[in-house]
Amino acid sequence: MTESPKIQAPVVVMLLFMIAVQLLAVAITPAIIASGNRVFEDPASTANPLLYLIIILGFTGLLLAAIRLKQGWIISGFIQLSVAASIYYVLVAFMDPLLALVPTAAMLLLLRFYPEWYVIDLFGILVCAGISSLFGVSMTTLPALLLLLVLAVYDAISVYKTRHMVSLAEGVISIKAPLLFVVPKSRDYSFRHDQVSVSSGEGKKRGAYFLGLGDAIIPTILVISADWSLPAASFFGLNLPALGAMIGTYLGFVALMTTSRDKPQAGLPFLDSGAILGFLTGCLAAGVRPF
Repeated sequence: MTESPKIQAPVVVMLLFMIAVQLLAVAITPAIIASGNRVFEDPASTANPLLYLIIILGFTGLLLAAIRLKQGWIISGFIQLSVAASIYYVLVAFMDPLLALVPTAAMLLLLRFYPEWYVIDLFGILVCAGISSLFGVSMTTLPALLLLLVLAVYDAISVYKTRHMVSLAEGVISIKAPLLFVVPKSRDYSFRHDQVSVSSGEGKKRGAYFLGLGDAIIPTILVISADWSLPAASFFGLNLPALGAMIGTYLGFVALMTTSRDKPQAGLPFLDSGAILGFLTGCLAAGVRPF
């Protein structure tokens, strides 16, 4: 879910976040592969997207229940522990497991006691890259494509129909949880003190624009999956299907920013469509069969 701006500067910043996530994910993927860590035992299984969706639904259900019960401490603690686990899982691919606990603990404390927008954004880039790489090497391209299609539909339903994703975003903002990218409208903006609702129809009263981390993670999973699982010609260190998925993601993002209004929007239908079309174009250019 993304809240979409109409002015140029925040659009550029959010696009740079997307690019940074994908480039970092590509950079750390060799270390993730070398570590042997994978989420799913069989990367080619078409059941993997279903398992991923179950994880998403379970995570969302738990957070929404805590929001309705006004138990913000449950949401905050669960999210921060999840983020810390994601960071640790990535760090152990580069350092000793015991040593990885130190930076993980430091990051967790920073998020807990100083959740300012630039801290949230920095951790958002790191977490998105790590999760994207981990799930990307855990799926070949067919399961990854199915995942993007399923989650695009789910995102549209959850934002426009049931609107539970909007409720979740408001709960996340209220407790300053690191599940959104935050792009301030002014230099004096403070995310720690922002109490404005994301679903407010009066965009001028909001101090920042928001982009869900999932909007960066999901298309990047296809990028990573294509790059490691397809034997295609490379260009700038990436094979053509992966490069096509990256470019398609950016074009989908631009389309989202161009057509959306100043209210919460479902980002994945645009981003995933762009990534899939770019991926298929890259496969055609490389002369490889994606499945």
